[in-house]
Amino acid sequence: MTNRKQWLWIAAAFIVVPSVGIPQDGSPQDPVTPLPAFEVASVRLTRHGTDQGGWSRSSVSSPGPGNFSATNASYAECIRWAYQVKDYQVLGPDWLPSDEASYDIVAKAPPDTPLAQMRLMVQRLLAERLKLALHRETRTLPIYELVVGKQGPNLSKSGLQKSSEDSRQSTSSRGGHVTATHVSMAELAYQISRWTGRPVFDKTGIKGEFDFTLDYATDDRETSGPPSLFTALQQQLGLKLTASKGPVEVLLIDHAERIPTEN
Repeated sequence: MTNRKQWLWIAAAFIVVPSVGIPQDGSPQDPVTPLPAFEVASVRLTRHGTDQGGWSRSSVSSPGPGNFSATNASYAECIRWAYQVKDYQVLGPDWLPSDEASYDIVAKAPPDTPLAQMRLMVQRLLAERLKLALHRETRTLPIYELVVGKQGPNLSKSGLQKSSEDSRQSTSSRGGHVTATHVSMAELAYQISRWTGRPVFDKTGIKGEFDFTLDYATDDRETSGPPSLFTALQQQLGLKLTASKGPVEVLLIDHAERIPTEN
């Protein structure tokens, strides 16, 4: 089943268990390295359904001190949050990012637990309850580089200061219509990677945050509607995608089970 989630961007006893944490050098951690564990955690397979347009909503976050929450989240979403990686960096079964296996997770840790430690706890939780095993590799993959077009950028700087309640970064994309607020070029590159399914790296050299809209066709059919993403970026934002190849660190999923063990 195709994943059509609409993204919403908007702990601690230590015990010794096999670890799935992977250091930056790509070598497995010592199998007796202790990872922190949540005090209480519930993991449930769920399906919240979709709206009339076939979209489902999901979220993964730490909504408050010592709390972790996932609602209708795919397996891949949970992995990305725990390991702080992008969509294209998780390589595994087709069902990982789909609606076929979505989860409601509620977990608690002491309120003074740092966010970095919370991520380790989620790694531990995925290993124990969903039998996740993975390792890192660096591969040479097809990529895109986001660069400035020949006519220069067509971007409007965000007007509100960071202290304003309305200055939060947000990007909404549905049906090829994008609305962005306080978005950097690095964040735009990441969003484009989600739309193209290929890693995109910011090479514009443009600093700061911007507000903009973007309209593009979500398929390759010849119509009288919006242009392709490549054309829309050039015409509407003055930016360009160039194809290349480059090293990309990825997480290779060695094992994962859809059905969680009992709470």
